[in-house]
Amino acid sequence: AKERLDQAATVFANTAEGVIISDLKGNIVDVNQAFTLITGYSKEEIIGKNPRLLQSGRHNPEFYEEMWTSLIETEHWRGEIWNRRKNGEVYPELLTISRITDKQNKTVGYVGVFSDITTLKESEKKMEYLAHHDALTDLPNRFLFNSRLDQSIKHAARQKTRLALVFVDLDRFKTINDSLGHPVGDALLKQISQRLLHAVRADDTVARISGDEFIILLENVISAENTAIVVDKLMTTFREPFKVEENEVRMTCSMGISLYPDDSEDASKLLQYADAAMYLAKENGRNSYQFYTQELTAVAYEHVFIENAMRGAIEKGEFSVVYQPQVDLNSNEIIGMESLIRWQHPKLGALPPARFIPIAEKTGLIREIGEWVLKTTCQQARLWIDKGLRFGYIAVNVSGQQIQAGNFSALVEKVLKQSNVPPGCIELEVTESFVMMHTEGNIQQLESIQALGIKLAIDDFGTGYSSLSYLKSLPIDKIKIDQSFVRDIPDDPNDMAISEAVILMGKALNLKIIAEGIETLEQLSFFRDKGCDCGQGDFFSYPVPAADIEKLISRGKLG
Repeated sequence: AKERLDQAATVFANTAEGVIISDLKGNIVDVNQAFTLITGYSKEEIIGKNPRLLQSGRHNPEFYEEMWTSLIETEHWRGEIWNRRKNGEVYPELLTISRITDKQNKTVGYVGVFSDITTLKESEKKMEYLAHHDALTDLPNRFLFNSRLDQSIKHAARQKTRLALVFVDLDRFKTINDSLGHPVGDALLKQISQRLLHAVRADDTVARISGDEFIILLENVISAENTAIVVDKLMTTFREPFKVEENEVRMTCSMGISLYPDDSEDASKLLQYADAAMYLAKENGRNSYQFYTQELTAVAYEHVFIENAMRGAIEKGEFSVVYQPQVDLNSNEIIGMESLIRWQHPKLGALPPARFIPIAEKTGLIREIGEWVLKTTCQQARLWIDKGLRFGYIAVNVSGQQIQAGNFSALVEKVLKQSNVPPGCIELEVTESFVMMHTEGNIQQLESIQALGIKLAIDDFGTGYSSLSYLKSLPIDKIKIDQSFVRDIPDDPNDMAISEAVILMGKALNLKIIAEGIETLEQLSFFRDKGCDCGQGDFFSYPVPAADIEKLISRGKLG
C-alpha cells in the first residue's frame, strides 16, 4: 500500500497535466507542480481558495450550472473551458472533473485534471483560416466566397437590394510565368490582390478562386450603370505597371459581370453567368468587361452540345473536306487550292466552320481535327497524283495550338511519308494573330516545316498588328489578304488602299500575294491591275468536293 501511495504521489507531482484537488465545499486542498506552471499561482497562494479565482468571465452562469449538474448526475464532467492565469491572460484548457469517494462510496471531494490547449487552439485557428483563405494572397478562397455570397443573397432578398458579381481573369498571365518565372508571377498576384482590395469598399469581397482568376462581390449596388462605374475603377487599377523585383510588368484583365436579382437569384447561376460574360470580354479583344446577357446562356448551351458532338464526329464520318481553287490572276489558270473542313451533323445538318471551329480551339479538339484534315488532304493529293492530275498544291489551315504542341513538324513529316506525297504539293496556312504572338519555339517549328520543302502562308493578313521589321524575318512564302478587305471593293476606298499597300509590301519582301474572297468582276479587275499574284473566291468557284475539283482541273482556266 505504501508503494502504491508513493507511486501515486510521484505521478501527481510529475505529470504534465495540471491537477487540482478540492473538498466538498470546493476549496482547494492541493495542486501539483504542473498546475503552478500553467496558471502562475504557487501552491501557497492557491490552497484554501475557491477555483472561481481562475474564471475568465467568458462563460455565463448557465455554463457552470450545467457542469455541476453533470458532475452530480454522472460523477464526472469533461469539456473545454476558458480560465485566467495569475497574470490576467485568458487561455483555453481541456478539463476533466471527477468526484473522490471514500470506502463507503461517499463523496469527499473533487479532482480536476486539465491541460493547456492554447497551442492546439492556435493550430485549429490557423487550419480554419487556411481552409477558407488563399495561401498566397490571404484573400478568401472559393469556399469562403460561396458562403459569403449565400449570406449576401439572403440579406439582399430581405432588404430588396442588388448585388453584383465581377469575374476577373488576367490576360495572358501564363506568359508571365513562362518568361519571368513563377516567383515573379506569385509576387504579381499579390500586388494585383492589393490593388483590387483598395479599389472596392470595406463591405465588398475580393476572392481568389484559381491561379489567375479573382471574383468580386459588390454589395448594395444601385443599378448596372452604378456597377459599371465601380468596374471602371477596377479596370484603372491595371493601368499603372506593376514593379516586381527588377521587372516592370504591364498586365490587363477581362471582367464579366452578373447582377442579383436581375440575372438570377441563384448563387451558382450568378457565378456561371459572370464567368460566361468574362469569356465574352476575352473574345472581344480582352482588356475590357462585359455584362451577362441571356444570349450568352444560349451560346454556352450550344458550346457544350457542339463540343460533345465533335468528340465523336471523326469516328462517325461526319466530317468531310471540300476544296476551293486558287487562280493565277494573269492567266486564270488553277495553280492550287485550299482544303476546307465541313461538318454534316445528323440532326443539325450542315454546320458552318465558324460555328464549331472556335469551340474546337477553346477545347483543344482542334489538334485532333487539324491532324485529320491534314491526313485526309494528303491522301486526296496522293489519289490525284496517281491519276496524273496536275493540281499544283493544296493549302491546309493550321491552328496555332497544333504548332505549339511542339512536335508538329515531326507530325507533318510523318503524314507526308505515310501518304507518299511530295512536300511541294502541300502548303500550310497560319493566322497572322498567331504568327505575331511569336515565341522561339513557334518560329523553330515553322522553320522546321519550311525545311521539309513545304511553303508557308499567313492567313487573314491585315486583321492583326504585324511589324514589317519582324515580318521579313519570318519563315513565310505567301500572304493572304483577308476577305474583310476584299468584300467592299470597289465601294470602300480604305479597303482599296490597304489592299494595294499589302500588295506593294509583299512584292518588296519577295512574297506571293493572294486575295481571298473575290466575288465580283470589279474585285478581280482591281487586284489584277494592282499586280496581285493570285486570287480565291466564289467568283472562280465555290468550295466543292474532290470529284468536282477534278472537273475544274480538266477545264484548266476559271473566270
